[in-house]
Amino acid sequence: MVLRRAVLLLLLMLAPGWADQPVMHDLLQFRTCGTVLHIGAHPDDENTQLIAWLVGARHYRTGYLSLTRGDGGQNLLGPEFGAALGVIRTQELLAARRIDGGEQFFTRALDFGYSKDYQQTLTKWDRRAVVADMVRVIRTFRPDILITRFSPLPGTTHGHHTASAVLALEAFKEAGDGAIVDGLSPWQPKRILWDATTPSGQASPNPGDVQVDIGGRDPLSGTAFSDLARLSRSQHKTQGFGNIGAMGDGGPRLETFKLLAGEPAAHDVMDGVDTTWARVPGGAEVGHLTDDLIAHFDPGHPSASVPALLKIHHRLATLQDPMIGDKMRLLDHVIAECAGLTVKTTALHAEVCPGDVVSMTRTAEVHSSFPVDWLTGEKTMHLSPDHPALQDVTVHVPRTQPVSQPYWLRRPQT
Repeated sequence: MVLRRAVLLLLLMLAPGWADQPVMHDLLQFRTCGTVLHIGAHPDDENTQLIAWLVGARHYRTGYLSLTRGDGGQNLLGPEFGAALGVIRTQELLAARRIDGGEQFFTRALDFGYSKDYQQTLTKWDRRAVVADMVRVIRTFRPDILITRFSPLPGTTHGHHTASAVLALEAFKEAGDGAIVDGLSPWQPKRILWDATTPSGQASPNPGDVQVDIGGRDPLSGTAFSDLARLSRSQHKTQGFGNIGAMGDGGPRLETFKLLAGEPAAHDVMDGVDTTWARVPGGAEVGHLTDDLIAHFDPGHPSASVPALLKIHHRLATLQDPMIGDKMRLLDHVIAECAGLTVKTTALHAEVCPGDVVSMTRTAEVHSSFPVDWLTGEKTMHLSPDHPALQDVTVHVPRTQPVSQPYWLRRPQT
């Protein structure tokens, strides 16, 4: 590969903007190979401080799996209920993840109001379908560990809450069993834990439990993880969480985790998990190259790191591992960030009908002196620093094009 000049194929929405997040955050996450999936029943069930800490302090790829979209709840802001409320709360969850750094997943389970116990919940939900959705997320996201927000033992909480843990245990076991389904190979997380600490108080640790301090501050921004958690939860505005409350001091917060299944942990939730590139066959060199890049990274001149990033990209392309695709997408984003590359597409109209002709303008701009070429079909355009390159395109919408709508509402709900 010629490192002196990068030829980048610009796709729509390649990068959201090169200054949105610190590049160092993405580099640290690229260097770290640990993944955690947090599981609850509704929007707002998630432990936002745990997510912020896993992402910010440990640099793990972290996801939250909400079994429902909260479509059976109340709305403090407007008249939308049912499916319309589920659309709003979906966006509230996505907004929360943009703050705490997590990723968001769902199953097809419907929120139908209060349920006294999990057995009553499972008379409404299609148990097999929901577990299948959870298995699909686990096999796609490939977490090293699962952390449930609730206990699988019946208690005083909402039946949906208990059901989310009961089904998580089933999915934990099923994800690692059986053959390839829909192209997804089995994936077995090392353990599944219950985050036994609740907002109302600290759980009493027992032998075999693991306690972890998820307090402190984000090492890059200096923001307390408790503050990131409040800001994240404040996005659940239809539930009245718009007020973030008093800001915290970043003090300690001990979180207790109880083993539900899998290998025991002695000191940390990720005990026994190799979170370095050494876990990937042939990946040790990628780890060494990334360590060297981070050690010499100049935040004032990020484009100087692009040649080293392209070298890592070249090495990464030779590896075979399930996580390579995810890491490659992150690395592509880092390269765009460091090169100062922004790409956007604008259209004259927000809505069009089947059979219409859509006129759009694609814009690419580079905010550094690093040479970048835009390949558009048979034409190549060289991008000059801070001089937008434009391309007008026309798209004919087929008359058979279905009307756009949220994918989970395309078929009648059960």
